[in-house]
Amino acid sequence: MMSRILIFLVLLGSFWPHGSAAKIVDKIVAQVNNEIITLSELEQAMKYQRTTGGTQAIPDNEAYRRQTLDLLIDRKLAKEEAKRYGMTVSDKDLRKALDEIKTRNGFADDEALKKALAKDGMTIEQLRQQLSEQIQLDRLMVVLVKDKPKVTEAEIKRFYEANYQTPENRVHIKVIALPIPPGATPEQEEEIRAQAEKALNEALKGEDFDKLIKEYSKHNPSMPGGDLGFVRQADLDPKFFEFLAGLKVNEVVPLRTPQGFQIIKLIEARMNQVVTLEEVRPQIVQILEREQLQKLFSEQMKDARKRALIKIMM
Repeated sequence: MMSRILIFLVLLGSFWPHGSAAKIVDKIVAQVNNEIITLSELEQAMKYQRTTGGTQAIPDNEAYRRQTLDLLIDRKLAKEEAKRYGMTVSDKDLRKALDEIKTRNGFADDEALKKALAKDGMTIEQLRQQLSEQIQLDRLMVVLVKDKPKVTEAEIKRFYEANYQTPENRVHIKVIALPIPPGATPEQEEEIRAQAEKALNEALKGEDFDKLIKEYSKHNPSMPGGDLGFVRQADLDPKFFEFLAGLKVNEVVPLRTPQGFQIIKLIEARMNQVVTLEEVRPQIVQILEREQLQKLFSEQMKDARKRALIKIMM
């Protein structure tokens, strides 16, 4: 199953390591033109997906390892394709991404982040490299994939039955999303910031939030907005879920991410309950659409794969 990149922090934390570190073995498992993929990169990616994929059923077998490796190969290819489209990731972009990680995880400064990374066998520079590749991948997907993914009712029911049968903690949230498009100028970014501030002020004054979503929120596959339904604790960073669960019902808060601005409203928090299909339908659709988006993107990348020198060494 493709990586289920979660709603908010989908964004740029896609290969952020969680929990205790596995032993890092610097063995090359693939070469993509002049880039290499190490066993440690592959293990970190698999560990992240098993931890935050929303299910305990994700396997640890050769087929799944190869599927994850293919995802990493696409990231390397996307890095090269992004250059062909003139897409770059600036130091400012990376600084924002690192600041978001520190905020999410409660790190006071870069030194605290470095210490946490060291426990998982990573350095700041390695994290910056992964973030840069993920930003480019997300931007390239938006450019190359023109068709909106379509999810069937049967797919929704299968996903629900496989993932939502045990009691859990959840929060129901609505989001006004104002993404910053790839290659936006400082002036354009400032204009989007001004729109976000205007929407936030109107929401704080009591304007109808659904109306504000229609007026301000912009569709973006990697930064969803609207009524996201009930989001499970297992699908969010622990500190972020704790933050959301600590809000009062109908409280509105702003969030700045590397991909843009979000204004979040807590509708309800439910603890230790089994979720119904209708409650999580919007979230399931978001997850499945993201998976389809990745598959469509892989199709778009076939030509890039044909042009590339790819060697698998595992």
